[in-house]
This record gives sequence, C-alpha cells and structure tokens, in this order.
Amino acid sequence: MVKVTFKPYEELIVHEHQRFALDDMIRLRCTGMQVGSISPNFQWSDGLVMWRETFPQNELMTQENLDGRVHWLWVGYSEMSEYRDRLTFKETSVTIPVIDVRNNPVYSAAARWLKEQKGK
Repeated sequence: MVKVTFKPYEELIVHEHQRFALDDMIRLRCTGMQVGSISPNFQWSDGLVMWRETFPQNELMTQENLDGRVHWLWVGYSEMSEYRDRLTFKETSVTIPVIDVRNNPVYSAAARWLKEQKGK
C-alpha cells in the first residue's frame, strides 16, 4: 500500500503588493496582447481578484517550498465582490480567465491579508 502524505504550505511570503482599480488592472494585464486573444488568468478569492508573479523555480525556491514556504514576488489585486469566470478588455477584446480559488488555503489567506493592507 502506498502512503499518501499531505503537507500544505505553512507560510506565504509576499514581497510586494499593489492595489488597483479593476479597470486599471485589466488594462495592465492586456496591454501588448494580440487583439481577441486570451491572457494568462487571474485568481479570485474572498472578494478580491489577484494577479501574482512568483520567483523562477531554482534550488533555493524548491527548498523553500519543501520547507513549507511559498514566495510571491509581486501580487496585484482589486476588489471584485462577485466571482466572474472571465473579464474582457473591451478595447482589444482580450479575455482574462478568472479562476475561483476560494477553497485554496494559500489564496484565501492571501485575500484576507491583502484586504487588511488597504490604506497601509
């Protein structure tokens, strides 16, 4: 019998964060993309839509992950109270898929933390 072990991350380390108006975040994500294309996705949890960038995976980041820590180099976020499965940049018809990650403990914790940063 194969043993299965679940070892969730214990810590999320956010190195930079930036709050945006939703329209500005959509525009930034879609700038330079081909008309009518599909952009990389956003993540949604607890009333926030997020766009995060991670560090390149290397030996140090792999060790950090194995030690229970995940690093986000940068996260942009905006309020979006209701989940929508896609957003569209009307000027170029670029679609941004939005993934509902509210059941993911890392994203849920990130959304709660980011809401506390408002005005800081």
